[in-house]
Amino acid sequence: MINANDLQSRKFATSMDGQELLTNRSHTIQDGTTQHIHLGFAHPGSDPLEPVWLVKRITILADGSTATLFAGGEAQFNQVWDDHATLNYA
Repeated sequence: MINANDLQSRKFATSMDGQELLTNRSHTIQDGTTQHIHLGFAHPGSDPLEPVWLVKRITILADGSTATLFAGGEAQFNQVWDDHATLNYA
């Protein structure tokens, strides 16, 4: 588990000087008192059905504690964004 300050420091740069570096998508799922935030990053113009996305899930528990996990267990651009809700995170 990591705290909120750690979470804020793990942001990806998606643009620089007005140029888009990465496309990003997000989806939030509320499961009782637990919130799951899915974030996806890929090169601009990437198809959400192609395995070219880096996908991570941030889980926020009722007590405010957080955990950040990556699809497939690694921060790699090899996932399908449209599968984000059913991917394995480690």
